[in-house]
Amino acid sequence: MCIDPVTIGLITAAQTAISSIASYTQQQQEYQTQLAAYDQSERAYAQQIQLNADAANRGYVSEQQKLQGEFMKASQEAQGRLNKSLQAQGAVLASGRSGQSIGLLMADAEREYDKDFANLAQNLAFARQDYFIGAESIFQQQKSADLIAASNRMLQPTSPGTGGLILGLGSAALSGISTYGSLKAPPSNNRKSTSTSQTSGSQKGSA
Repeated sequence: MCIDPVTIGLITAAQTAISSIASYTQQQQEYQTQLAAYDQSERAYAQQIQLNADAANRGYVSEQQKLQGEFMKASQEAQGRLNKSLQAQGAVLASGRSGQSIGLLMADAEREYDKDFANLAQNLAFARQDYFIGAESIFQQQKSADLIAASNRMLQPTSPGTGGLILGLGSAALSGISTYGSLKAPPSNNRKSTSTSQTSGSQKGSA
């Protein structure tokens, strides 16, 4: 049984169209899978960033508490040394001494207090320096952890769109037309031959 060119062209176009639709469907399924993985990646990234921030905040609080503890300790020591200095000066005054000797003793007590106070101030300066060093270290650790989390993020997938499907369907139509054109019979020459014969006969009759 001979199948006419129109039917073959339609079959060819249908096969190409089905292939294009199947390819588009597969691309959509892959896109949905990638999109779900991307959403999960974004949630994991946001969670990790929050964990990094929480850890950094705990570190900052710890450093602040250490610094506050140093200040409280220094305040208590300063008050204790002030009381000791006042007691020393009171003892000098109570000794009943007078003249230059009492002045020297009072000056010695003040110098001792000033020395102790300078040591406390220096210790506090070191404590503040340690605080800023610790805070900077925490910041750098958080920044590094955030960069690692960012490097693990997925790139957002791109939707395949319908452009490829439209082109595929258009190609299917063109392939069907091309197949039909290659298989259809060429135009018959019988009419041309008949017309030529009639013209020759007429010319002979006239002669």
